Amino acid sequence: MQAYFELLGIPQTSCDYYQAALTFNKRDLLSVLKPYGIKSATSFYINKGEIINTDEIVKKVGLPCFVKPNKSGSSFGISKVKTADELPIAIETAYNEDDEIIIESFLDGTEVSVGVINYEGEIKVLPITEIVSDNEFFDYEAKYLGKSQEITPARISEEMTQKVGAIAKRCYEILKMKGFSRSEFIIVNDEPYMLEMNTIPGLTTESLIPQQAKEAGISLKDLFSNAIELALPK
Repeated sequence: MQAYFELLGIPQTSCDYYQAALTFNKRDLLSVLKPYGIKSATSFYINKGEIINTDEIVKKVGLPCFVKPNKSGSSFGISKVKTADELPIAIETAYNEDDEIIIESFLDGTEVSVGVINYEGEIKVLPITEIVSDNEFFDYEAKYLGKSQEITPARISEEMTQKVGAIAKRCYEILKMKGFSRSEFIIVNDEPYMLEMNTIPGLTTESLIPQQAKEAGISLKDLFSNAIELALPK
């Protein structure tokens, strides 16, 4: 859509088309950020049609692990795998959503979500939200059906707040982002590991970015007005 709007000369409030495509592809996003020192889980990639070597996968990522469609949203097709026997089933589930699979090591830590926006011409890190899922992980039910707690500000130290915020801001700058972004991390032994970046996050009153903006003293009206003003030609 961003590319289409650009061809038509229509201003829009999201990131550009390249950043939209890159961030929707978990494998490519993490690969681009890795040389900049952005940590992520150990991962294994499979394309549909390739031979599945269960022993090789387990040797690299360990158990438990997560099997995810590489290009998907809302946690569709994601499985937490606890035994090697579960891997083929989880892979087939992920293939229902995408023809590329990313299998990641399990990170046992605190999950946080960090909003970064351009506000009044400056890149601003919003108050961080801690995600506590009632389920095995932050799946569809946890995200949309109330099976989680979203705690803003997150119950982490000021030092860790600054550290995670700085990394999220750096990712925004490295990717030359515009508009809204929401990056997900898991903090393990005082080290933030990036899961993904969402460049078209939910913007209802109950969504994370508006919650974080409210905590920062930014109303929904101001949040949207700011995005429109920044997008319009000067």
